[in-house]
Amino acid sequence: MKTKRFSDEDLMKFADGELDNKELSMDILSKLLEDTPESEILAKRLEVFTSTRNALLNAVIGDKK
Repeated sequence: MKTKRFSDEDLMKFADGELDNKELSMDILSKLLEDTPESEILAKRLEVFTSTRNALLNAVIGDKK
């Protein structure tokens, strides 16, 4: 298995829409669209950041009752 191609920091920025590097963003998207074991691993890594981001947003600005 290859080493990590994308850092956790880059994936976190990507998940938050704050990755300023368009080329790197396209590389991440391209890799996610592949049908390979590496793309599945990348999707699982990215899911960690998107799910925690969503949980944090819901906790901070979620339903105010």
